[in-house]
Amino acid sequence: MKSEAAWKQQAETIERYRKEQPEMLVNAVKKTEAEIFSEIGIYNLPANRTQAYVRLFPTDFIVEEKIVNGGVIKVNSMTPAITSRKERDNTLYANLVKIGIPTNVAIERLAETYDFDINKIGYAGLKDADALTAQLVTFSGGKMTIEEIESKKAANLILTNLHYGTHSLAPGDLIGNVFTITLRTKEPLDEALFKTKVELIAKFGVLNYFQSQRFGGLRLLSHKLGRLILQGEYGKAIRYYLFTTSENDIPLVLKIRREAEQFFPDWQKVENIFSELPYTFANELKVARYLQANPDNPIGALIEIKDQTQLWIYAYSSLLFNKHLSVFAKTNGVVKEKIPTVLSNDPADQRLYQKYLEEDETLSWSKNLTPFKFVQIKKRLIDGRLWPTDLAYRFFDGGVVLKFGLGKGSYATTLMSNFFELCLGLPIPEWVNKSEIDPKSMFRDGSLDGVKDVLKDYLYSKIESEL
Repeated sequence: MKSEAAWKQQAETIERYRKEQPEMLVNAVKKTEAEIFSEIGIYNLPANRTQAYVRLFPTDFIVEEKIVNGGVIKVNSMTPAITSRKERDNTLYANLVKIGIPTNVAIERLAETYDFDINKIGYAGLKDADALTAQLVTFSGGKMTIEEIESKKAANLILTNLHYGTHSLAPGDLIGNVFTITLRTKEPLDEALFKTKVELIAKFGVLNYFQSQRFGGLRLLSHKLGRLILQGEYGKAIRYYLFTTSENDIPLVLKIRREAEQFFPDWQKVENIFSELPYTFANELKVARYLQANPDNPIGALIEIKDQTQLWIYAYSSLLFNKHLSVFAKTNGVVKEKIPTVLSNDPADQRLYQKYLEEDETLSWSKNLTPFKFVQIKKRLIDGRLWPTDLAYRFFDGGVVLKFGLGKGSYATTLMSNFFELCLGLPIPEWVNKSEIDPKSMFRDGSLDGVKDVLKDYLYSKIESEL
């Protein structure tokens, strides 16, 4: 089933549950920040941070791509298309503005909507799903036209600032991102103290931890799946992925995973059960369908969802990086060094993580990754600290809006966790100010009115989810 069709079918199912069994859509338990950080190896954050709720509205978390020429792709830039085209212009450029879906799903929808080869749609980086984001995309090969783009619409996204050029984008073709993030605080902020903290962080930076998104969000399963793969436990990884539940899952998801496990290894029945939520369980459905035809090939099933498998492997590497950084920073103080990751072809880099590899029984990781040619084993150096650029803030009644730039691969929540103890998801704490604001206008950077009007059908807030 195509992505948009799956999304529409699932939306109907969710609406039915909302009317008939709303309790199936509400989390009963939510992990604290301390519990999450303990699981992902983060130990050195400031104490006594004020609680702040993030992502109440999708417009509370704005991500705008900074491209190699220094320009920023704005969510609220609606420049008319430039239709002039030179003979050598075989690429169509567009600003992809999306809400409620990750970049890879948006790219799938563009390919489906325009019947265009997905391999010829270029993009530089992945952007959050639970956010309003903007990034440059390219359609290469000379066959896509502005007229065709303007004739069709895909769900959850718009394409703006259309023009022709010559070069296609590839992953990594960006400088970083500019974030504008609304934080709704439990207590009023002391403006003088906050100003001092901003100045200190701008000067000294913060420890560059990988954040919870890297580990699968609230479920925190990605690194555990990566560990199983690096142990060579491919079949266990498949079962863990399909059937393991988390206390952070909503009851409906819990029910589906538990019912599906009862029929293992009848992959047809497993597929039928996961089909109730075809968008949420898109990758689970791919695995079940593959194993119907290839029941004894868990490696093939992992390759079938190679993007997901790659994320799990990198998540385990990120866990070891976080653990090493926590210990290193406690011993050495301010960390300015670049630190290698474990998935390196340099034995010296691997030895940094010997203790953790022994504990996790993953010493044979290199051999166990041999089937997965899409995972590159090479030297990767990660900054021990990150420094935000152009860090600015605006207060409002009930919180603050932060605006800052980060280099590619850095997490906004890594920075924000040094200011606040972050809260997200349901239930919404009673102290949260639920008024919607326009953070763009607060920084005199235009308004969100235009983009909100175009994407109004997809602007679901956490408040609606809680009803």
